Amino acid sequence: MKRLAVVCGMLFVAGPVFAADKVDFVKQVRPIFADNCYKCHGPKKQKGKLRMDSLEAFMKGGKDGKVLEPGDPDKSELYKRITLPKDSDDVMPPEGDPLPKEKTDLIKQWIAEGASFGDWKSDASAVAAATTTKADDQAAAPKEIQLPQVAAADPAALDKLRQGGALAMPLAQNTNLVEVDLNLNGDHVDDGFLSQLGPINQQIASLNLARTKVTDDGLKSIENLKNLRRLHLENTKIGDAGLSHLKNLSNLEYLNLYATHVTDSGLSELEGLKNLRALYLWQTKVTPDGAEKLKKALPQCQVNLGWEEPAKSDGAKAEAK
Repeated sequence: MKRLAVVCGMLFVAGPVFAADKVDFVKQVRPIFADNCYKCHGPKKQKGKLRMDSLEAFMKGGKDGKVLEPGDPDKSELYKRITLPKDSDDVMPPEGDPLPKEKTDLIKQWIAEGASFGDWKSDASAVAAATTTKADDQAAAPKEIQLPQVAAADPAALDKLRQGGALAMPLAQNTNLVEVDLNLNGDHVDDGFLSQLGPINQQIASLNLARTKVTDDGLKSIENLKNLRRLHLENTKIGDAGLSHLKNLSNLEYLNLYATHVTDSGLSELEGLKNLRALYLWQTKVTPDGAEKLKKALPQCQVNLGWEEPAKSDGAKAEAK
């Protein structure tokens, strides 16, 4: 009897060691939603009035009410929908294969544990896409966009990025191009992390490095992203030397350098980017004269120095007359 009590006591003490780790929303659940749900419940489309790319919108639910019941998966409409039979009219996602059991089980565990979103508030790039003005859209890209055909991205490479806190999701339907967003995990993203982009350098069409710890030298890792169209570098320590690594990104259409250290001198590195349509330079060291010089090289590009239209130099005024 005494021996049994000792064994039971050992099991009681050891029990927590074997308990499963709590599900991390950002690293484990968010990528599932991004890959499978955002195209119907994201910034550009909200089927059933449900939007899932921001915490505030998610918790409002859809036209039939909230979709999450923290602590109770069986009463959560979200979990019910992703576990319906494939031929059901209400199954989510409605197109393609149903979510595999390991993913629905992961979501079930997350809900059962309280459906914690951690520090996550929204997917910045998705929200930005929804709030982009009409003028920005026209400046950022031509009306007709021919997306290149590329092979599917290496799933292992995508999983590795996601495990590091990245959002890696399809750019659009019917393309293998992807969007990689590292903004929400910026404190943990440095030059070394960018080396992970190598295996999918042909598939990346949009890259968000805002608020990360990348340096000028680290941008060497994106020199070969030949299909890159959108690049966010705002609120980083990038300067003129970093821009030298962008000069061969011939398909780049949108570049955000807000609150970086770039100057007029560095802008010369961008003069060969003939597809660039939108460049944001708020709170940089670029002057109105420097912006005007770049506009002459790239007349199709909207160069934005801030909320107010930058004053033209005397030379520019004379030309305008």
